[in-house]
Amino acid sequence: MGKAWTMIAAGVLLAAGTAGAEAQEGAAAPSEAAASHFVPGSLERVATGYTFTEGPVWDGTRLIFSDIPGDTVHVMTPGEGPPQVLYTPSAMANGHTFDREGQLLNAEHGSGAVTRWTPEGGRQVIVEAYEGKRLSSPNDLVVRQADGMIFFTDPPYGLRTPYEGVQRENELGFSGVFAFDEASGRMVLIDSALDRPNGLAFSPDERVLYVADSATQTLWAYDIAADGSAANRRLVVDLTDKEKQGAVDGVRVDAGGIVYMTCPGGICVVDPARGVRLERLETPQRATNLAWGGADLSELYITAVSDVYRVQTRTRGVGSSSRK
Repeated sequence: MGKAWTMIAAGVLLAAGTAGAEAQEGAAAPSEAAASHFVPGSLERVATGYTFTEGPVWDGTRLIFSDIPGDTVHVMTPGEGPPQVLYTPSAMANGHTFDREGQLLNAEHGSGAVTRWTPEGGRQVIVEAYEGKRLSSPNDLVVRQADGMIFFTDPPYGLRTPYEGVQRENELGFSGVFAFDEASGRMVLIDSALDRPNGLAFSPDERVLYVADSATQTLWAYDIAADGSAANRRLVVDLTDKEKQGAVDGVRVDAGGIVYMTCPGGICVVDPARGVRLERLETPQRATNLAWGGADLSELYITAVSDVYRVQTRTRGVGSSSRK
């Protein structure tokens, strides 16, 4: 196993060093990508045996993640054996995050709802409709720490097949990016033009929301106002690479404002200010999502189909999906 991980780490350095030579729009020049954001040789598999892992979050000491077709949410404490069941059924929960009180929020494919789950009270629906029409299949979500407003994506993945949801009519007729103020019940439609909005994350100052579109392999940015409305929608980067497996999906941001996201081939590191890919960490399986973890949020946990991986980084993570 040690030899296998050494080979993976070598691939990471190669991807960084040759980024400028690739015929891919948005890749940084070799001199700009020379220093890896990841600790070489540190990529390791920490869990396996699932059907389709997603939605990793860190609660301060434990990793929580979904197995969507398994209809189960799991929890893992590093160094204390294999993951355990946190709760099941999960309404085929996909993404997770935490509210300002540290309670677990969930984007559910099966129910078409955003929910809160606690060990004491179980599952509570937060929002499940927009203008009287049922949501499709909420995919991922984040919470703005300044006021607790919930931002989430709602593509129709969960409507297509019982493998990842419940087949039913798409009442909305579009894939949405929404903001929801739980205190007032007010809901804001941020964007209905993306084909398959997926992962999302805030910049460190929470003024910019980043949203991935899996259908076009792109990352978009929006300036977010206090009421949750958006302006200045703009393309950050196009990560299309037909030679690699995988897709733009999960998104996270570090304390310096650099974006880490799943992409064809593994995990891409993106400088949003310049709209360039700085580096790509190649993963053994197709990466589906990611979360900061560890005592100082310098570790990156990666869900990847049947597996969960962990890699050490040279930075620190921020955002509502990872708590210290």
